[in-house]
Amino acid sequence: MNFPLYIYYELLIRLSEIESGIGDYVSSNANDENCVLRTTNGIITVPINLLRRQSADPNLINLDELIALSKNFKPGYA
Repeated sequence: MNFPLYIYYELLIRLSEIESGIGDYVSSNANDENCVLRTTNGIITVPINLLRRQSADPNLINLDELIALSKNFKPGYA
């Protein structure tokens, strides 16, 4: 599924408030279940359903989900 680039940017901005080292968007690669976002500092795998909620209404994603997602960040894979 293709999402507008701003969805990735918005999500990374939210995540960077939790994990300041995430970095800036570089590219993405998605399948039916997950999207791998490559940043200037690493990669993070995001479930497609979370990106759908970010697109529809960012308020549908609570802080606990963002914290859990930020823990999936793998630095140094950029």
